[in-house]
Amino acid sequence: MPATSSNLTSPSVRHLPVNHWNSLKPSQDEMIAKIVQDQVFQVLIVERDSMTSDLLALALSSDKRYAAASVPGSQLIRVVSRGEVDLVIIGGELTAGGGSGLQLADTLYRAQPEIKMILLLDDNSREAVLNAFRTGARGVFCRRQSMSEFLDCVEHVRKGFIWAARDETNHLLEALRSIPKTNSLSDNDLPMLTARELEVVQHAARGKTNKTIASEMGLSEHTVKNYLFRAFAKIGVSSRVELLFHLANRSQAFDATGVDYRPIKAVEN
Repeated sequence: MPATSSNLTSPSVRHLPVNHWNSLKPSQDEMIAKIVQDQVFQVLIVERDSMTSDLLALALSSDKRYAAASVPGSQLIRVVSRGEVDLVIIGGELTAGGGSGLQLADTLYRAQPEIKMILLLDDNSREAVLNAFRTGARGVFCRRQSMSEFLDCVEHVRKGFIWAARDETNHLLEALRSIPKTNSLSDNDLPMLTARELEVVQHAARGKTNKTIASEMGLSEHTVKNYLFRAFAKIGVSSRVELLFHLANRSQAFDATGVDYRPIKAVEN
């Protein structure tokens, strides 16, 4: 899709003629069926109104690498359980009975942690951005940015990266810089973990992927994921981002030489 200066809240996004829109829009059942069946990157979109959700789904589906459909927030968990879904895009400020998008994202992550998430925000304040990443989101996108930047965000998350624009990246880096420097985690810092769980957490806190951790420890990626889930449950967190905030709150941290401070959009998760 060609780059455009329109953002996700511009009139051109919100006020398409209904008759023109309906002629372009596949039925929700058709789109969800396409997602379940096709061997493409499969995306569900939960926004605060159906027209915005459908617009984003159409924009993504114009690229043959994606199959995208909109779905009401109340139906998300049920739809996800019906078939393979790779990414869910959630509006952080859901209304009309949809509840909080952050709460929905947190519920989805706890039920299906392997599914990537992007949170769409009106407010990109430090608190809003950090709360969005705490849900387990791989990308945080401000609606004031352009459609081309939105597609860039989705593409980076599809490739396995964490994505944030400049302001959001600065908020996250400021939070990371607030973590005091120490040598490394030890069994005295987190005594409830087994030796293996502690070792995996040490690697994860340094930003290593499950694949890298598995290779270095001689384990399968599935085993590494199980160790992380058990460790997260004992510590009381649900994602790597929450782990970092937990360590900051306890005044514990990891060796700063293990952190990659490139722009967040280019950091592999």
